[in-house]
Amino acid sequence: MPCTQIGYKSRVSEDTPDPAHTSFAVERGTGSTALSRQNRPPKLPRDQLRGLERVSIPLVDFISSIGWVKRVIQVYGRYISTAWITFVTRNLLEQHDLEPLMTLQPPRGVLLVANHRTFWDMFVASAVLYRHVPWMKRIVFPVRADFFYTNPLGVLLNASIASFSMWPPVFRDDRKPLLNPTTVQQMSWILARKGTVLGMHPEGTRNKGDDPYTFLSARPGVGYLIKDAHPDTMIVPYFLNGMSNDIGGEIRRNFRRVGERGENFRFWWGSPIRVGDLDRSKPARELAVDILEIISELGERDRAEQIATGALPVRPVGAASAG
Repeated sequence: MPCTQIGYKSRVSEDTPDPAHTSFAVERGTGSTALSRQNRPPKLPRDQLRGLERVSIPLVDFISSIGWVKRVIQVYGRYISTAWITFVTRNLLEQHDLEPLMTLQPPRGVLLVANHRTFWDMFVASAVLYRHVPWMKRIVFPVRADFFYTNPLGVLLNASIASFSMWPPVFRDDRKPLLNPTTVQQMSWILARKGTVLGMHPEGTRNKGDDPYTFLSARPGVGYLIKDAHPDTMIVPYFLNGMSNDIGGEIRRNFRRVGERGENFRFWWGSPIRVGDLDRSKPARELAVDILEIISELGERDRAEQIATGALPVRPVGAASAG
């Protein structure tokens, strides 16, 4: 799943992200508590858009903010995309502790957070949730503006594979101080809407390391969203293991005979967390670290099961935990 790194420029020195760990910086705003009263999200100023962005961004903004248009487009994501993703992965899917999420009744949006090792992990997770929970009506994934909104192929991928769910765009060029504050407000507005899920990765980028139980450093983006979100927003964490970036190879082994398919896509779902129950006085980076630690704990449960089944060797006594 494409991902972005999000940062803010805070007046509090200890809460200021390292420039090496952020794609843009904005002042913290009033958040989605105030934005929830607006019927439409704030718009990106069209006079600052360039090239294909002048068409692609207003188009997806229209789809994302007009109720009936959004519902029509979402039929594709909810039924067509979910159906084909499920078809090509169904023999590999393994769920742990999904049942509590089936009875969850989020009063606002849901922030879905997870480790990030493949470009299509959130797509598979969204297909799982669409099939098993009644509260998810739409999911979005913030992505970088370059390619997905500036390249015709990126726009095509967003439309055909993601049903325009790769939204809102995050800018990395010279316009980021001007445009990205609006992008953050759009994310806050999304999280204030009941039935909407916004997927993000606390690591901020794809982890290409060999050890799935070792994580990259937490980036502050998720923490800033938590600080800005409506207090009734729910956070749903999960840990995923067993999936690779070789989508063709994964599809092929899905259709192999039992015993020849290799390891499953193992989803470990965590307990939902109400944003208002967190200590949001903490710096954003600390909040992001806390969330990543929850995901790491889910990963340790996967590791323990793999050791118990003999798929992994027993860890030496005194070995340090991952994370």
